[in-house]
Amino acid sequence: MKKRLPFIAAAIVLGFLSSRFVVGWYTTIPWVIATPIVGYLSTTRRDSLINGGLFGYVLFLAYTSSVYRGKTDTKSILTFVGFTLIFSLIGAIAGTAGGFIGNWLKQVTAPKN
Repeated sequence: MKKRLPFIAAAIVLGFLSSRFVVGWYTTIPWVIATPIVGYLSTTRRDSLINGGLFGYVLFLAYTSSVYRGKTDTKSILTFVGFTLIFSLIGAIAGTAGGFIGNWLKQVTAPKN
């Protein structure tokens, strides 16, 4: 778990910063750049898939949580939680794909013995 903490922290920071300083669809540009980096920095293919998925999930979770400006009644909160969980699962899928791409790039660019 300790080797995943830097990726979790980076996802939280990136999600929060992108919700504050970037507005629009191009919020995803830093995410698309960061996710393959997570896969590239991971040691094994398995780790790149897990780290990428975790990064994507936490990134989307942090982003949607930091932009919520809705009502505080129970129905609104439950709707938001459901939306956030589904949106974060989509982020996990995208993060897994990005982690795989990053690991693939690492293998392609590695010097051959």
